[in-house]
Amino acid sequence: MDVVPRSPPTSGPRGRTATNRPPQSPSSRRPQTRGTQTRGTATRGTVRPAGVRSGPVDRWWTTVTVLVLMVASEYKLRLRADDQAIAGSADPFILWEIACYAAVAAFLVRRFGLSVRPTRVRPVVFAAFAFVAVLVVSAAGSPYLSLALVRAAQLVVVLALSRVIARQGTRAGLHRLGHGFAALVAASVAFGVAVPFPRLPLQQDRFSWLYVHPVVAGEYVGIATVLLTGYLASRSVGRPGPRLGWPAYAGLLVVCAGGLIATRTRGAIAGAVVGVLLVLWSLRQGRRRLDLAAVVIGVVSVAALVGASAVQSFLTRGESAAQLASLNSRTTLWTAALHAFAENPLYGYGLGASRGLFLATIGLGGGHNALINVLVDAGLAGALCWLALLTTLVVAVVRVPYAAGGVTVDRALMLGVIGFLLTDSVFTEGLGAAANVASTWLFVIVGWTDLLLNRAAGVRPAPGR
Repeated sequence: MDVVPRSPPTSGPRGRTATNRPPQSPSSRRPQTRGTQTRGTATRGTVRPAGVRSGPVDRWWTTVTVLVLMVASEYKLRLRADDQAIAGSADPFILWEIACYAAVAAFLVRRFGLSVRPTRVRPVVFAAFAFVAVLVVSAAGSPYLSLALVRAAQLVVVLALSRVIARQGTRAGLHRLGHGFAALVAASVAFGVAVPFPRLPLQQDRFSWLYVHPVVAGEYVGIATVLLTGYLASRSVGRPGPRLGWPAYAGLLVVCAGGLIATRTRGAIAGAVVGVLLVLWSLRQGRRRLDLAAVVIGVVSVAALVGASAVQSFLTRGESAAQLASLNSRTTLWTAALHAFAENPLYGYGLGASRGLFLATIGLGGGHNALINVLVDAGLAGALCWLALLTTLVVAVVRVPYAAGGVTVDRALMLGVIGFLLTDSVFTEGLGAAANVASTWLFVIVGWTDLLLNRAAGVRPAPGR
């Protein structure tokens, strides 16, 4: 081994060499906090807990993975008949969707390992595993096996992502997701205005973008409206993650709320109203809640007196009395679905079965109601697990402030999105199905809630790779 000779010490201004510095007392030494190393990552100012990294991938993986799944599942570049979708025939866009889910699964395995074992088996986590397990098992008996197996695999990927969020995620990462989702939806609305795509005959007066169904578009803009209302109303409340000025939040909110109204999707509009009210209620305490209630009552009263006819005309969308009485044929579909459920009540017909069971007789695919969709696909077993998941999730979110401090904004946003999803689920099946924006947000909130409870219990993030 070569030895490099030492260079002679250089003289200082008073003849003192670099090796003859006077010793410093312990009290005069500055604490070395800058550049502290933890697991190979340099931090500044504070020591980062073990298992937490701070590179760009670590800051943005939550946002990118969740948005990739949503866009791959529902941002459609072509029209496809329902009978083609349930037949299991794969075109390039279906293969692209499957590839996106596979890429997210591969990233989770490569970055965080294979384990999705719960850090603590809380009721909400157990219910999530049980619901997914029932749907995955039911896929084997579905009359549309190819579709069911793909949806089952996608559901497993979303559950794994939820568990990784709980074990490896951060509050800042989840708020980046909220901002990224709102930015994606606002950009989608702007694209839909600038580049209108052809619409089906029954959707001519309803807004959307690409070939996304107006009901699905309503879910996106409705959730974004709830999130942006929460961020705008909580600008002075402490939280991690990105922060924008009030003009940026207000501008994004106007775009998304305008897109919501233009979709003319009644379930999404009702869900957004419920979600916004829950967000504002959760961000307030004491008398401020009474002030909010007074303002809401006043606004509703004025709207009822001044614009009742305009609101009624907007919501009826020119439909006949018979269409309105049947909720646009939903009551006919629900009656047929309940008859089908009565014939196979315990385990249902299999994941995805509701997409095709009623096409021949009614011409509608899906249950158009989340609970009915679960009853048809997975029977009582699936419905009980689904209801248990929703119940335990709401209880867990409500309990979060008592277990963890400084999470007022997180709790308000989660309650608002849950309120939207539950209200919207009366008219659409997304919350009780797989691979869509509603079910993905449901499992994201499960992971978000478990993350907060883990941190409150002192459970640190598990070491990644």
